[in-house]
Amino acid sequence: MGLLFPLALTCAVLSIPIIVMYMLRLRRQDVLVSSTLLWQRLVRDRQANVPWQRIRPNLLLLLQLLALALLTLALARPFVTAHMPVSDNLVILLDASASMQATDVVPSRFEAARRIMRDLVSTLESDHTVTIISVGFRPEVLASATGDRSLLRRAIDKASPTNGPANWQAAFALAAGLVGIGNAQVLIISDGALPDTLPPIGAQVRFISVGSGNDNRAITALAVRKSPSGTQAFLRIANFDDEDADLLVELSADNVLFDARRVRIPARSDIGLTITDLPYNMRILQAHLAAADSLQLDNTAWAVHGAPSSKRVLLLSRGNLFLERALSTFPGIELTRLAPDGLTSLDDVDGYDLYVCDGVFTDTLKAGNLWLIAPPLPPTGERLGRGRGVFTNTTLIRIALDDPLLRHVDLRDVHILRAYAIEPPPGAHVLVEAEGGPLLYVVERPEGRQAVLTFDLHDSDLPLQIAFPILTANLLNWLMPTGEAIMAKPARPGDTIQLRPEIGAEKLIITAPDGTQITLPASESPLFADTELPGVYLVQQIGRSGNPISPDTFFAVNLFDESESDITPRAAIRVGQQEVSGTVQGEGRCEFWLWPAMLALGVLIIEWWVYIGMSWSDITGRMLRKPVVTIFRAD
Repeated sequence: MGLLFPLALTCAVLSIPIIVMYMLRLRRQDVLVSSTLLWQRLVRDRQANVPWQRIRPNLLLLLQLLALALLTLALARPFVTAHMPVSDNLVILLDASASMQATDVVPSRFEAARRIMRDLVSTLESDHTVTIISVGFRPEVLASATGDRSLLRRAIDKASPTNGPANWQAAFALAAGLVGIGNAQVLIISDGALPDTLPPIGAQVRFISVGSGNDNRAITALAVRKSPSGTQAFLRIANFDDEDADLLVELSADNVLFDARRVRIPARSDIGLTITDLPYNMRILQAHLAAADSLQLDNTAWAVHGAPSSKRVLLLSRGNLFLERALSTFPGIELTRLAPDGLTSLDDVDGYDLYVCDGVFTDTLKAGNLWLIAPPLPPTGERLGRGRGVFTNTTLIRIALDDPLLRHVDLRDVHILRAYAIEPPPGAHVLVEAEGGPLLYVVERPEGRQAVLTFDLHDSDLPLQIAFPILTANLLNWLMPTGEAIMAKPARPGDTIQLRPEIGAEKLIITAPDGTQITLPASESPLFADTELPGVYLVQQIGRSGNPISPDTFFAVNLFDESESDITPRAAIRVGQQEVSGTVQGEGRCEFWLWPAMLALGVLIIEWWVYIGMSWSDITGRMLRKPVVTIFRAD
């Protein structure tokens, strides 16, 4: 037996004034008489009312003390433990969130929850059915409405905790469809880290609480940003314990330790750190707490610092206002314009990410990314293509509308006066073709990428069309891949990441922190959902040739969830408008405070009945008894 409110036992001190009241009696007035022979009864009554005398047996006192004891016991809310009854249709919601990996319960909270479920299955009756739902970021039905104990044990063994928060809203919606009609019961096995906005469910809800402590520190935020003074990092650390903590914070850049500092965090609070002395050209920042707490999952965090996005472009042209304006307005472009007079080879200029040659062609092709517009090729050209003069039959006959380079580019209303007849080299991909020959094609070579527009922009109305800036942007993205294929939204375990592949990418290869590789087709907006592991993910974009078409890209997945890092077990949860108290190890608490309260009420009634009976007897005796002596005071 136990007491839910043992502090109420202090009410037992009220028995002291009750006993004192019985020890004290009223003092009578002294009367002088000539003889005491006739006053023996008066003497005995005086002796009985001497203050602070030894208490003699008294029925009223015993009844009052018994009533006080019963009321005190009722206020303490006594209970006895009993095995939790199981209904015919039981749905178990097993918390598989990150906080269930806490080791304050040996070996972990999740293993303790699985032991409770195994004990429950072992006492299952033959006509009962059990459904087991693992509640992670994507709830999973491990066993559905079965009474097969071996199947239920295999489902319990299959269950495993996740590294992120639990989706309780989806789990409750799933459970509501499984409870059915009849004697249904929903059993929640968790440490109580549930939201307060859970909807009501059409079944009896029970809650088994696991966990015993709150010894945990966590990194709750880590971000890298650019500032006028350089690259900065922001770090936030929280202490969820009831005692102050002295922690060692270790900072690494690209797996190389560069800083370690000690911080003191008060109990149940957090602090923020700003780090300014970051290494140059850092890509991945890692922060680690050297703390031996109950949950190690949130002691390490990562942040990815993107590579510089500025690109240098060299424009060789005798004058093309449309092209120059289109290139200069593109974000992240540092444009340099040079006249081709006196320039015999592109090797004379170096250090650019893209070379745009407008009506200019040199005998030697530059090793790098090239965009050639109306190149007057000699008839013997081989590296770029073979020139065949000029053609004027420029009616469009084929447009590769499904190619990403022509995404949102409408060329149906474009008119072209003439174009150079160029035979594309082997491996080239023709995007736009007219009756006389190709108008736009691209080719990948080991030295770099090339895009060739076979007509002069001044010989067409393309610069006047909305398609021109869109085509320019698509070509620049393909010729100068930035590698930033990841949306900038911070990711937590279980989140779905939207990838942004470069133009020309055929597939994406994502390498998880444990080395597992996942391949996705490079559609317009591929989604990556296998983010269960916290850490850094590598993204490689593979082109048609099977080679990477851009620098490697990274994104980080961190817990960053205070509700999971705060591992303090909850004593109760709220489901709809109902508050459900937690039990321990599958045993229910059967309170019986009502019985001592009812007994106390009965004892008080008996006490009043005895008191009234004794008083009435005394009054009646006084009325019937005749006085034999008149008492007076002698002067």
